[in-house]
Amino acid sequence: MQLNFLAGPNLFGGMWDVQVQLLSIFLTTLIICIISIIYNVKIRNHKVGEHLSGFLVLIEMYVGSIENMVVSIMGKKYRKLTPYALYLISYIVVSSMTSLIGIESAMTSYTVTLSMGFVTFIFIYYFGFKYQKLAYLKRYINPIELITQFTPLISISFRLFGNLLGGAIIMGLVYALGIGMQASWGGGDIDVIWDPHNPGYWKAQQDYFWSGFNILTTLFTPFFHLYFDMFDSVIQSIVFTMLTLSYWSEAMGEHGESSDIERNVIETDKKLFKTKQEKTQVVSI
Repeated sequence: MQLNFLAGPNLFGGMWDVQVQLLSIFLTTLIICIISIIYNVKIRNHKVGEHLSGFLVLIEMYVGSIENMVVSIMGKKYRKLTPYALYLISYIVVSSMTSLIGIESAMTSYTVTLSMGFVTFIFIYYFGFKYQKLAYLKRYINPIELITQFTPLISISFRLFGNLLGGAIIMGLVYALGIGMQASWGGGDIDVIWDPHNPGYWKAQQDYFWSGFNILTTLFTPFFHLYFDMFDSVIQSIVFTMLTLSYWSEAMGEHGESSDIERNVIETDKKLFKTKQEKTQVVSI
C-alpha cells in the first residue's frame, strides 16, 4: 500500500521521479509542528488552578519521560538536550505511523537514518573536544580506534533502518498476499495487476478495484500495523535516542568504557517505563 506511482516514469514524463519518502518527511514535519502549536496555545491559555485537559496531561507526561531519560544518561546539567531527544523520538514514531494511511515511512530510506546517525556522529567529536580538549585524541594511539571510530554511525543508522524497513517489507508482503489471493479468485492476472509498467496495468486496476477491499487484509493487518508501525517504532526511537545520548556522554569522559553504553541504555529503559507507570497511576487517581 504505497504511493509508488508518484515516482514512476509513466506519470508526466518522470516529473515526479523522486523518492516517495519525501511526502512522509513533509507530513511528519507538518504533524509535529501542528501538535507543538496546539500545545503552545493551550498551555498559554491555561489558568492557574484549572484542571489540565487530557491533551496537556499526555504531552506533559511525554515531555517529562523524555527529560527523565536525558537527565539519567547525561545528568541534570544537560537537560537542555531534551528538545532534541524529544524531536528525535517524535520524528521516528510519527514518520512510521504515516504508513497507516498508505504512505511509505521516511525511515525506510537509509538516507534519512544515515543523516540522523551522522548528527550523532558529528556531536560525538564536538562533545569530546569540548570537554576533553586534545586529550580526546589519546584514544587514537591504538590503531584499532581509527577503524572503529565509524562504528557508532554505522551501528545506529543501520539498526533503525533495518528494523523499520523489515516491518515495512513484511506489511507489503501481507497486503500483496491478501489482495493477490482475492484478485486471483476473480480470474485476474497477478502479473498485470502488480506491474505498473505493463500496458494493461490501469485496465486491470479498473476491473479488479474491488480486490483492494480485501477481507483477509482487513482481518489481520491491523494487528501487524499495531506492532510494526506503532510498538516497534516506539522501541526503536527510544533505543536510537538513548544510544545517541550515551555516545555523547561517553565522549564527555563520564564513562570509562564503551560497554557502559549498553548497560546505561538498559537501566534507563527500566527507569523510563517505571516513571510512565507511576505517572499513569497518578493521573488515574
